[in-house]
Amino acid sequence: MSDKINDNYPAAPEFVSEAPINLPDNQPKAEYGSDLIAEMMGEMGHDYLFLTPGSSFRGVHDSLVNHTRNHKPQIILVAHEEMAVAMAQGYWKATGRPALAFVHDLVGLQHAVMAFYNAMADRAPVVVLGGSGPMDPAHRRKTDWIHTANAQCDIVRDVTKWTDEPVTLQAILDSMARAQRIATSAPCSPTYVSIDAKIQEDDIPDGVTLPDMSLPRYQPAAPIAAPREQVEAAADALVDADWPLIFGGRIGYLAESTEPMKQLVEMTGAAYQDGHDIICMPSNHPQNLNCSFGRTKSEGEYKREFLGKADTILCVDCLDISNNVGAYEGARGAGQAVEKKKQTVIDLSLNDFSIEHWTHLGGPLQPVDIQMQADNLYGVNQLVAELTKRAEGEPAWLKRAVERREEISVIHDKLRAEQKEVMMAQWDKVPIYLPRMTAELFNAVKDKDWLLASRNYRAWYDGIWEFDGAGQFMSNSIGGGIGYGAAGVIGSALAGRDQGKFTVAIIGDGDFTMGPAAIWTAAHYKIPILIVLHNNTSFGNDEEHQITLANRRGRPAENAWIGQRMVGPDPDYCMVARGYGAFAEEPVRDPKDLKGAFERAVKAVEGGQVALVDVHTSLN
Repeated sequence: MSDKINDNYPAAPEFVSEAPINLPDNQPKAEYGSDLIAEMMGEMGHDYLFLTPGSSFRGVHDSLVNHTRNHKPQIILVAHEEMAVAMAQGYWKATGRPALAFVHDLVGLQHAVMAFYNAMADRAPVVVLGGSGPMDPAHRRKTDWIHTANAQCDIVRDVTKWTDEPVTLQAILDSMARAQRIATSAPCSPTYVSIDAKIQEDDIPDGVTLPDMSLPRYQPAAPIAAPREQVEAAADALVDADWPLIFGGRIGYLAESTEPMKQLVEMTGAAYQDGHDIICMPSNHPQNLNCSFGRTKSEGEYKREFLGKADTILCVDCLDISNNVGAYEGARGAGQAVEKKKQTVIDLSLNDFSIEHWTHLGGPLQPVDIQMQADNLYGVNQLVAELTKRAEGEPAWLKRAVERREEISVIHDKLRAEQKEVMMAQWDKVPIYLPRMTAELFNAVKDKDWLLASRNYRAWYDGIWEFDGAGQFMSNSIGGGIGYGAAGVIGSALAGRDQGKFTVAIIGDGDFTMGPAAIWTAAHYKIPILIVLHNNTSFGNDEEHQITLANRRGRPAENAWIGQRMVGPDPDYCMVARGYGAFAEEPVRDPKDLKGAFERAVKAVEGGQVALVDVHTSLN
């Protein structure tokens, strides 16, 4: 049989499904190492495998198709390794389940490093497998020499929790099981296992068996509980506080955390704000004082007022507590020393169990007075139980908490009214004002069972989109790596499709530019999603930095756009999206056209399509 590609196979070029053909009725017994590796992925519980093809895992690829029949896991073809890992991260966000990706050896792995970093920053349990070798030089082709490395894992060791380069088939299977246990045991993080090409293609040696994934040894470790003295110390501080403030962090991925967080906030009479780009509490909760620092003068004043009044601050699984407590205000960056403020700061997290030896992720040594070292939801439940016990008999602190709730409710109403007033004052602004874009989009989807996969943090204004609580918003890349957007939201949309949700995302034009081929994956696998492009034609964050520096140095700020804006010609993102199989019209430039454009896009998504709406927005 010829090894040449045949365009006339029955399944090509017309795509109907990716169900393999001409296979026996029953799955045959595993013959090759790669057959067992493919079976192992199913035993690990994975429905999908995100991959960019590579010759270093051609054996596994064949087994996934012709042995396990492209089922558990189903291959999700992605055009770039960075996007494959990003999709896995996005899928985990929306399911809470570990995700799986496969990358080509050496060069493909290097492509994926940025996505590994984002996943590590997000504490995402992504298991990545990579082809390697053959490590036996006698079996290497010419290209294998170019793509083979000693200690291939060194490329990602700094951005993973654990890596392995097993040298036998049994060791590979065992390592896959171990990689998933390590990735899913708190604090979670990506793991990587390289899989030798020759072992994939060799016959199965005698005595090799699949690990039994039901055994306790392969399950994630039990949730970590805080020691009683830590719980009591945190409760003491919250009970004694005159003005407690609670920040919610990564617990916001868990829908089941909404009620415990509400209990905690209400019982303590605390003001509440979400930590960096996450949602934990209902938007209309009277103690929710979310505001976008610096978006308007009043919001900036509010945030400074909240931090200035707070004498006790509880951070629930926040990445950077120094940022939450305002320690960077006026600073050039994290390089400046962070001095402890006159506040009692409580850290409920496992941050100290995830010390980064290579990156400064999370900021400097945090200004923490009381540490509650626990899994986020488990720790919150511990704290709620302790406060509930102390609330028996209605002590004085409980009465004060009720009074504070009333005070905070007044501030909440005033803040929301001012946010709306500021928005309406610029409602008809051209280029389109970002709050209007957000408001019109929310109106278009608010009656759906929606999932917001991304919202472009710098473009977001609070008080417009109404969240019911945690688990509705999948945050951003967390590691700050631009290029996550298009791929990450499609990973979340795949989960959203299976859950019957309407997935919507707002991403920046710069983010989209770095990975538009992800649109093809969504169109090909019929993953419906509405992507709204916040298109200010600029790498806006960096343009702001140029303006700041020009003003500081007394230089012309009007030159800040040079080397920042993608104009002359303007990229035609609608054409790009249509080229990959998505629904897209013409760019929206007039705010009066937003409502109709969003309605038509929603209809396309409800019909199973990918829809992109390119909205030309102002820079702020």
